[in-house]
Amino acid sequence: MATTINGSTGASQIQDNTVSNAKVVDDAIGIAELSATGTASSSTFLRGDNAWAAPSGGGVSLLGAIATTSGTSVALASVNLSLYNKVYFNFDQVSPATGSSILRISINGAATLDLGTAIANDRALFGELMLDLNSNVMNLSQSSPSGTPITTGNATDGANEKNFLYQVQTDLTALTSVSLTFTWSTGYDFDNGSILVYGLS
Repeated sequence: MATTINGSTGASQIQDNTVSNAKVVDDAIGIAELSATGTASSSTFLRGDNAWAAPSGGGVSLLGAIATTSGTSVALASVNLSLYNKVYFNFDQVSPATGSSILRISINGAATLDLGTAIANDRALFGELMLDLNSNVMNLSQSSPSGTPITTGNATDGANEKNFLYQVQTDLTALTSVSLTFTWSTGYDFDNGSILVYGLS
């Protein structure tokens, strides 16, 4: 028997739970058709509980790669640190051209961090530094299995390429355009290596 639908006869009524995936046109279901809670945007994702939500953290972004092969200073300018909880530095074969000196990081030309002991020009700096952005107190403390501030090694000697870890806490709240400058405390030139800077959310 024909069923009347919207005033027309001869049409068959679609029964509940009978439309299969094959009957739906590809790309026909849009965000508006979803029953999810929250707001869909470029900064949210659809969770398994059918809610749009911002990621809870753990993302890593490369902020810049700095060649430390020449000049008395190298820098990464206009970095937006307000997006991150931590800034991670990776040092690879960083060394002075002559003499012996301590590597120094300046933040906006004011806050300055000296990294451990001096590096000789026939040695190289390998390791990591973590800058914690969630504190109002600058507190430089060293954590290393050997108990020494840093471990240096000859740039060509893989057996001596050991890592060090610093935990630094400083107040960088709401700094959206930060300059990070690296120099040797004695003003020597750089002659080798690179520094990678990452933001961790």
